[in-house]
Amino acid sequence: MRAITVREYGGPEVLRVDDAPDVVPRAGEIVVRQQASSVNPLDWHTMRGTPFLVRVGRGLRRPTRPVLGSDISGVVDAVGPGVERWRVGDPVLGFGIAAWAERVVVKADGVVSRPAGLDPVDAGGVGIAGITALQALTRAGAERGQRILVNGASGGVGTFAVQIGKLLGAHVTATTSARNLALVARIGADDVIDYTVDDVVSGLPRFDAVIDLVGDRRIGELRRVLRPEGALVRCGDPGGLWIRPVAAVAGAVITDRLVTHRIIPLLATRDQADLQRLADWLGTTALRVVVDRVVPLSEVAEAVAHVESRRARGKVLLAVDR
Repeated sequence: MRAITVREYGGPEVLRVDDAPDVVPRAGEIVVRQQASSVNPLDWHTMRGTPFLVRVGRGLRRPTRPVLGSDISGVVDAVGPGVERWRVGDPVLGFGIAAWAERVVVKADGVVSRPAGLDPVDAGGVGIAGITALQALTRAGAERGQRILVNGASGGVGTFAVQIGKLLGAHVTATTSARNLALVARIGADDVIDYTVDDVVSGLPRFDAVIDLVGDRRIGELRRVLRPEGALVRCGDPGGLWIRPVAAVAGAVITDRLVTHRIIPLLATRDQADLQRLADWLGTTALRVVVDRVVPLSEVAEAVAHVESRRARGKVLLAVDR
């Protein structure tokens, strides 16, 4: 089968369209014939092996698992022993590992049924970004009547966070650049701030939660706009190859113990109930995937470079079967 592989760490130039061994499901697993996937920051960090500490589990000098990709959208192609929920031909979405391939093996509880009205390619952008946005908001305790700030609202996670915040009944303020103001307003933000003009951390405390998807502000700065019992969820990439990413997480954990605000460093986890909640919203069109572009699997290097530039608006999707 065709798969996108990386045999050495580096930039998009190390990505290759290769022939890879076919996959066979074990007990509790299924095989999905992929129709689409997408590019996430997790993917290009894995490609580069950064921050360097990730190489401890992935291979110090070169990747031990060469196939990349996380998001899944396709149809069930094979079912392993003990799996009763799924049948061959069922359309599904979710996320796992080694998803940039024509067939991917995933745990049976790692996917949910894809809504009938959802385009299979659009569904390839839901997994990690949708889960991250939902878990960030739920960990923050977002609910009706609260005021929430989404810092970095025009990317893959941000466009989901704005919409989900509104679905939860919150008043959503979003930051983005001038070229994305109309997009963010169109998907439901109540207030939109151009961060190149207005300082998001100026003014009185006014938010019940801040969802930070950028990582460019210190915790102390973002706390200024939080109400006394508010929550700050940090999902943004602070950059750095060694100490800075670890220091960012450690700083959040330590600060959480010292202040009245809740400081939450978030790494999204696969949860079937959360995936189902997203699928239900997508099935009613209350939630939609904001698409920057769709490219064939063979053009994955260009897609990754675009996402890595941090200029993508919404999701960059990979059409696997084109």
